[in-house]
Amino acid sequence: MAKIKNKETYDAVMKRIDVLFDSTDDNTSPEDPRLLELDLLSELVEEYEKEEFPIETPSLASVIQHRMHEMKLSQKELAAILGMTA
Repeated sequence: MAKIKNKETYDAVMKRIDVLFDSTDDNTSPEDPRLLELDLLSELVEEYEKEEFPIETPSLASVIQHRMHEMKLSQKELAAILGMTA
């Protein structure tokens, strides 16, 4: 199977995906060659991005801090929610 091996190829494939995406919609037949090409190119991009831009699992502390920020909670408020003393 083909594989994206460098940034230049990746950029070219992404441009082609943009063209294909803009030329199809929900009414496009699943057998349309553009959709088939779009699926194939999307799989190649996904594989390349997993290798080149891995997403690491966040630490529990960073997840908690992120949620506290989203919910606008202080440590004291979180402690109260959890039934703990701060």
